[in-house]
Amino acid sequence: MNKSVAIWGTGSLAQRYLQASDALSEVVCFVDSNKEGEFQGKPVMLPQQLTNNVVERLIICSTYINEIIATCRSLGFDDSRISIVLPRSLQEVAFSDFISLSKENYYYLPWLSLEETLSTSLSSDIVFPDVYKEIVKSIAYVFISSVEGDFAEFGTCSGYSSSLIAKTINYYSSHLSSHETMHLMKPRELCLFDSFQGFPASTKDADLQSPHVASGAWGEGTAKGLSANELKQLCSQFLDEQNINIYEGWYKDTLSSIEPERKFGFVHLDCDLYESTYDVLYHLFEQAHLSEGAKLLFDNWYCNRASKSFGEQKAWHDICEQFNVECTHVGMYAAVGHKIIIHSYNKK
Repeated sequence: MNKSVAIWGTGSLAQRYLQASDALSEVVCFVDSNKEGEFQGKPVMLPQQLTNNVVERLIICSTYINEIIATCRSLGFDDSRISIVLPRSLQEVAFSDFISLSKENYYYLPWLSLEETLSTSLSSDIVFPDVYKEIVKSIAYVFISSVEGDFAEFGTCSGYSSSLIAKTINYYSSHLSSHETMHLMKPRELCLFDSFQGFPASTKDADLQSPHVASGAWGEGTAKGLSANELKQLCSQFLDEQNINIYEGWYKDTLSSIEPERKFGFVHLDCDLYESTYDVLYHLFEQAHLSEGAKLLFDNWYCNRASKSFGEQKAWHDICEQFNVECTHVGMYAAVGHKIIIHSYNKK
C-alpha cells in the first residue's frame, strides 16, 4: 500500500476493514461529510479539505459510492487513485475494477455468518425451534415469577410440545425446588386436552369464512396425531405419570371436568379454530381457572393472514367483550404465535 492514504468513512465498514487489515499504519486522515475531530487516533476532515496535495490515495469505506465519487471528481481527485472496500468480503478493489464488478455479492449481510444454521431453520422445521424456545422460556417464567398453578395444553397432535412441557416442568420442579417450597407451591401438574380425532367440523361463520378452513387446510379430521394412550406414554418418560392428566374428547365436553379448584399458570392454546379457542377461553375465564400472572401462548394467532376476524384472534376479542381483562400483550413469537400475560379479570 502506498503512503499518504485517506479513508472516506468512519462507520462500521471502516471499523471492520481496519480490524481485518494493517491499513491504519498508512492512513494520514479520515474523510467524513458529517463528522470532524478524530477517529482511530487520526484526524477527520471534511470533503472540501481533501486535495491532491493532502493524500496520494483514497479508500472509500462507505456504501454511498456514487455521491462520494462525484464529490471527489469535483475536487479534482483522479479516479485512478481511488479504491473501494467491498462490505461483504472487505476486499479492496480499484475503482476501475469496481465499475465492472457484479454487485450481487456486494452488500454486507450480518446473518451470513449464521448461514448454515439458517439453512437448517429454513427447512420444514422453520417454525418449531422458536416455538420450543418460547415454551421453555414461558415455563421458566412461571416458576421464577412464582405464578400459581398447573400447566395446560389444548391441542396436542404429535405430542412434540406436550413432551417438551413435561420435560421442562420436571426440570424446573427439581432445580427450583427450594424456590417452590418457599412460595408454598403445590407439585405442578400437566393437563393435556385433545379430541384425538383431529379438527372438529366447523360450524361458525368465523371459521367457515376463514382462509385456512375454506381452503381445506383446517378441515374436519386434520391434525390428528397421537392417541391418548400414546401421548400419556410419551410424556411419562419426562414427568411422573401421576402428574399427567389427559382430558380426552371435544373441549366443550371435557372442560367441565376440570376440578373447580384447579388453577393454571401456563396455557398453550393450539386450538386454531375460533369456536374451539372461544370454548376454552370462556370456560377458563368464567370458572376463574387462570392465576394472576398466567402466561397464555396462542400457537396460531397470526394465521388466516393475521386477520382479527378469524381464529384465535377473534376468539380473544370476543372474550374481552364479555370479561374485563387486564393483561399485557407480550408480543409475537415464532412465525404466527402470540403471548399474553393475565393480570386480572372478571365478568362484565
